[in-house]
Amino acid sequence: MEKAIEKIATSAGVNVSYSSDLLADCTPVSIEIQNQALISVLNKIFASYKIGYTVHAGQLILFPKRTVVIKNHTIRGTICDEETEEPISYATLQVKGKSKGVVADHKGFFEFTITEMELSDSLTASCMGYERRTFIARSLINEPEVMIVLKEKSVGITAVTVEAAKLKKKKKTLGNRHWFTAGSIYLDTHSQQIALYVDNKKNVNGYIQKVSYYLSDKGNVEAPFRVRVFGVDTLKRSPGEDLLPEILVAQPPEDTNGWFDVDLSEYRIPIPHDGFFVAMQGVFPNDYSFYAGDSDFVEIGKQQPQVTEGFAPKSIHYGQRIGYSGKEGRNTWHYSLAHQWFQMEGDNYNVKISVGIEEVKERRR
Repeated sequence: MEKAIEKIATSAGVNVSYSSDLLADCTPVSIEIQNQALISVLNKIFASYKIGYTVHAGQLILFPKRTVVIKNHTIRGTICDEETEEPISYATLQVKGKSKGVVADHKGFFEFTITEMELSDSLTASCMGYERRTFIARSLINEPEVMIVLKEKSVGITAVTVEAAKLKKKKKTLGNRHWFTAGSIYLDTHSQQIALYVDNKKNVNGYIQKVSYYLSDKGNVEAPFRVRVFGVDTLKRSPGEDLLPEILVAQPPEDTNGWFDVDLSEYRIPIPHDGFFVAMQGVFPNDYSFYAGDSDFVEIGKQQPQVTEGFAPKSIHYGQRIGYSGKEGRNTWHYSLAHQWFQMEGDNYNVKISVGIEEVKERRR
């Protein structure tokens, strides 16, 4: 091996350095190579050995690979209402500033695995209608099972002073709010998403106040779903960067039939000048496979769902059905199980998603 490395280094025009005992356990090597990169040659020679290398300033440096074992910690527990101590369905626990997180099941239970390096990170527990709570991850790993309590969010109405200002605010609706519903599309519960592109041709300045979805009662309107807001991928013109800063799961009431609103005003998401996407992502209680666009986000439940003998579900559609208004336009995008955004090749419809915005204009003097 030593002779082979020396010959390769000479042919590549580099010097080589390594510890004398590094190659002691290597077996004789025979290899015939022509017109290949140095890295390709080294990869073939060292494929079965724990030997690493780097090339710097004309020097090939060999060194032993070290296996790094990262210790994992599992946090499990329940997220509950502070006053009633009732579990909060589909609350989320997320590493602050990252996409990594979990959604609790319908009984508020969660199980979340973090690495040793994430112990000093902050974890945020949240749910629609509740105030967020933030913890240092290290503080939650000592108990076999934790209880996180969230306080209901109260809306205080304070006095308002009206005076002259440079900015003028105006409420406006974008997206597809068409009165006619041609049909509905079923959204499965295994990471499928459907998104509507909302253009901003008039260069509106302002913030997203709410997003609305037209839910059909032919689906399961009680099924939870994840609310997504994306920027535009500049190359593919498909959904790109996630604009919503935290995992947000909504669960509509059982009597919903038509428009369902989700308030996003607290996030103060500015309206991008090149438009944006609003998407619905399927989530199903006790579905143990991951359903988000990234592998770090999973939903997990405490127990496998039990099937009662003689019980028949009211519908075979466990997920949502979202309405569409027609088969014209190219504004609807789909997210496949292969984690790719695409548009239908043939007929495409305008899914019924709308956005309420707060437009901000400069007042002219």
